[in-house]
Amino acid sequence: MASTQEIITAATDLGKLIASHDSAKRFEDVLKKLSQDVDAQRLLNDLNRLTTKISQKEMHGQPIEVHEKHEIEKLRQSVARNAVLRDFQVAQMDYVDLMRQVDEAMAGRTGGSGAPSPLDDLDDELPLQTP
Repeated sequence: MASTQEIITAATDLGKLIASHDSAKRFEDVLKKLSQDVDAQRLLNDLNRLTTKISQKEMHGQPIEVHEKHEIEKLRQSVARNAVLRDFQVAQMDYVDLMRQVDEAMAGRTGGSGAPSPLDDLDDELPLQTP
C-alpha cells in the first residue's frame, strides 16, 4: 500500500511533468500575453458579462433583446479577430485536452476500469475564461 508521502511525491513529480509539457508552456505564455493586453481583457470581460446576463435572462424566461443579440455577435467577432484571444482559446483547449488525458489515465480508463471522470461533463467548446 502506498503511503501518503509517496502519493504526494508522485503528484509533485506529475505536476512538474505537466508544467514542462508544450501545451502547458504555451498556455502559460499566452496567459502572460493576455495579462498585458488591456484590449483583449476588456473584450473578454465584456463578452463574459453579456453572456452571463443573457444566460440569466434565459433562466428566468425573460426575452433577449435584439440589441443584446447584436452586441454579443459584435463581441464574438471582435474576440475572433483578436490574435491574443485566438491564441488563448487554442492554448486553453490544448491544455484542457492534456488534463483530460491525465485524468483518464489516473482514473484507469486506459486500463478499462470505467471510473467516471470529473472532466467528463466538459463541453467540447469551452467558454473563454481566465483561470
